[in-house]
Amino acid sequence: MADTFIHRLELCNPAINAIVYWNPDDIQHQSEVIQKRLNEGEFLPLAGVPVAIKDCLWVKNWPITQGSRLFEEFIAPEDSAAVARLRSAGAIILGITNSPEFACRGVTTNKLYGATRNPWDLERTPGGSSGGSASAVAARLCPLALGTDAGGSIRRPASHTGTIGFMPSCGTVPEGPGFEGPDFGNSTIGVFARTVADIDLAMGVIGESEHIIPGIAENASSRPLRLGFSPNLGLAVSVDKDVARTVSAAVDRLRDNGLPVHPITPRWPEFTSEARIAALEKSALAAIYGAQYQQNKERFDPDVAQQIREGLKLKGVDVANALRFRKELHTHFVACFETIDVLLCPTAPVTAWPLSENWPSVIGGNKANARDHAAFTWMINQVFAPACSVPCGTDNKGLPVGLQIIAPRFADHRVLATARHLERLINDTLLPFLD
Repeated sequence: MADTFIHRLELCNPAINAIVYWNPDDIQHQSEVIQKRLNEGEFLPLAGVPVAIKDCLWVKNWPITQGSRLFEEFIAPEDSAAVARLRSAGAIILGITNSPEFACRGVTTNKLYGATRNPWDLERTPGGSSGGSASAVAARLCPLALGTDAGGSIRRPASHTGTIGFMPSCGTVPEGPGFEGPDFGNSTIGVFARTVADIDLAMGVIGESEHIIPGIAENASSRPLRLGFSPNLGLAVSVDKDVARTVSAAVDRLRDNGLPVHPITPRWPEFTSEARIAALEKSALAAIYGAQYQQNKERFDPDVAQQIREGLKLKGVDVANALRFRKELHTHFVACFETIDVLLCPTAPVTAWPLSENWPSVIGGNKANARDHAAFTWMINQVFAPACSVPCGTDNKGLPVGLQIIAPRFADHRVLATARHLERLINDTLLPFLD
């Protein structure tokens, strides 16, 4: 069993650089221990299933670096809770997946390990920050991988690699022990997989089960879920024509399959922009790493260094205003669900872009800034809600497109129920062939 995983890693990982640390002897040892547990009659729901772990979650006795030279010699003293739960369920911890420094960039590259490539096109990025996990699952190195998501870091790489990326409600998967993240409680551990059934299985192990109820396709009143579709999430943002076309076609298939899908235009606070909450990440980075930056500036990624410098200049009132805006966002988000149960929109307005670019320079024919590719994901984190990206087709270059499924906090079962419907309707051959 372990030999198969090791062979696949040796064959395919060098081309994509998805997994930056793995140990064949450790994989063999884990496999033997799991077989012994099975022989002793232990029930293991993930017996022998290989799972890759993002390079910011602790795995005991393994190097975990957060993609940072500050931690290039760090060895995790214990497992994070999610990893411990995977081990308890019989999973094989396959390896550590690449991440940008402190998971704070929209592409997956760093000074320690270099860039991760997209299995669909090796000259393109899988996005970030959980791009290593997304590429590992897309390339069939493993059926499951853990990532983290503080602004779309699971959902966007899932969209760019044709995988399913599920971000559960904030608080559903326990955090730590581990590194302190540069966020104000809006980062969530989630799962990449190629099927919704595998998402169900993984979440049943690492999550709190009362929020993840596999098989439920209706709400508490037993009526069909009411779906609302917004092609731009009610925002004045650009979307590539191919993305818009592919997502709309997938929504039409849901509607044709008998699901009630209604057009909806969410209303957001005036001047809604990710820039209005940027103070949160920047101030957190400055608080955690500001002193080390002042002493070792050359060891930091230039983009992260810039955020730290800006964070050091922020005042308390800047952070308070960002938190006030978050509260206002939540009020408007809740109002979206007065007439619907689930909200649908594109996961990202653009497909995977070249490795040579830190972000797509043009989206929908218009010049794009560094965060325009994240237009449809960041606010969902700020309201602590669940969301999932499900592959729904490809653009004219043959690159995958994702449909984002969103529900109110702790209505994770609605997201997964809708994902199952979509999965049944979309061709399951949306996988790259990397051999």
